[in-house]
Amino acid sequence: MRTRIHAVLAAALLICVWGCQNASIVPTPDTSSQEINLNDPTGGLTTANERPAFGEPDKFAALTDESCIEDQYEKDPDYRDDTLIARGARLYDFRAIWGYLAALGDTDSSDPCPLDWSGSLHFEGGIIVMEKAIAFEADDSIERIDSSTVQWTSHTGPSIDGIQVKLVVPPLADSLDSNGTTPQLVMAAGPFSRTFTLDELAALSLVSSVDTCGNAISITSVFAPPACPHGQLMGNWEETIADSLTPSDTLETDSTVEGIFRGVWIARHGLISGYLKGVYGLNDDGENVFFGKYIDADGNFLGIVRGIFGSRSAHELCGDGNGHGRRHGNHPLGWFSGEWIDKNSDVQGRLRGHWNAAEDGNGCFNGIWGMRCSEGAEGDIGRCKDIDN
Repeated sequence: MRTRIHAVLAAALLICVWGCQNASIVPTPDTSSQEINLNDPTGGLTTANERPAFGEPDKFAALTDESCIEDQYEKDPDYRDDTLIARGARLYDFRAIWGYLAALGDTDSSDPCPLDWSGSLHFEGGIIVMEKAIAFEADDSIERIDSSTVQWTSHTGPSIDGIQVKLVVPPLADSLDSNGTTPQLVMAAGPFSRTFTLDELAALSLVSSVDTCGNAISITSVFAPPACPHGQLMGNWEETIADSLTPSDTLETDSTVEGIFRGVWIARHGLISGYLKGVYGLNDDGENVFFGKYIDADGNFLGIVRGIFGSRSAHELCGDGNGHGRRHGNHPLGWFSGEWIDKNSDVQGRLRGHWNAAEDGNGCFNGIWGMRCSEGAEGDIGRCKDIDN
C-alpha cells in the first residue's frame, strides 16, 4: 500500500497555515512604546494587541512554508482524534526538521554543505498519520509504505526540510505485536538514526548535529492528552549588538539585550496558530532571560512568554544553569525553559526547547508547549525528556 506525494502536486498537497478559524475582529494595535526591561516580570512588554505578524509578515514568511498532506487515515472517520481517544488510543504529535537549521528563517541563504536526508519513519506497534511536508521542493517527496511506515526523498542545500505526523498507539490490547513488542518509533534521515520510546515521545526536545558545517536535525514530540492543548514552537534566534536593536524592530531596549527571537506557535496537526516576538539577554542578577509576546493570526494578545536560557549540556537541557552556548565545531547550541502568562499574569502553561546557531550567533529555536492541565501527568512539559547527542 504505497501512496506517493510530491511537493509539486497541488492535488496531493493543500497549502495550509492557519487551518479553519472562526471569524474574528482584527484588533486596533496599541502603538504606545514598550520599553524592554529584563528585570521586569513581563520584560517591559504590555498586553496590548499588535498588528498581524507584528507588522512584519516578511520576517515570518519562511516559517510558514508548510503543506498539508491529504492522508487516507486522516480522512477516515475511524481515525478522527475524538474517535481514537474514545476507543482508548493515545496520540502523539511528532515534528522533525533537518538541514542547515541556522538558516531556518532565511529564504536567501546559501548552504555550504548540501546533504541527502532521504529516510523513513517506522512506528512499531502503532500507526503513522501524515500531516505536513515542511519546505519540500519539487524534487522532494513523501510516500506511505504501510500503516506504520512512511519514507521520503529529501535534499537540503540551502535551507531545511521536515515532516509533521500524528502517532497513534492503539489500546493496550492491540498495541503489542505477536512477539509482544512494546511500541517504539524508529527514524532514519540521511546520516541520522534513532529509536524513541513512548516515554521519550511524551515530551521530547532534541537537536543533533551531523557534521561540522552546521547541518543538524531538530525533533520535537508531545503527548496529546484529551482536552489539554499541547504543541510546538519554532523560529529565528538572532544575535544583536548588546543593547541595540535594528530600526525595523518595534521594541525599545532599556536593558542588556543580546538578541531577538521571532517564531510561530504550532497547535494540533501542525497548524500554525500564532506568532511570537521577543528578546533575550542578561538581567541585573546575571541571569540569561527571555521575554516575548504571543499573538494570534489577527494580532490579538494571547500571552507573554518568559523564562531562562543557557548552554547545552545534559543537566542544563532541563533548565538548570546559565551560559552562552557549547559549540559543535563553530556552532553554538543551547536550551530554553519557561512559561507563558495571560493578561491577568496567571500562568497558563509551560514551554521549553533548544536553540542552535551559526558562527555569527544567528540561528533558530525549536520547542514544545503544554497547558497546565498536564502538570504531573504524561506529557508534562516540565518532565526532562531532552536527549543529548
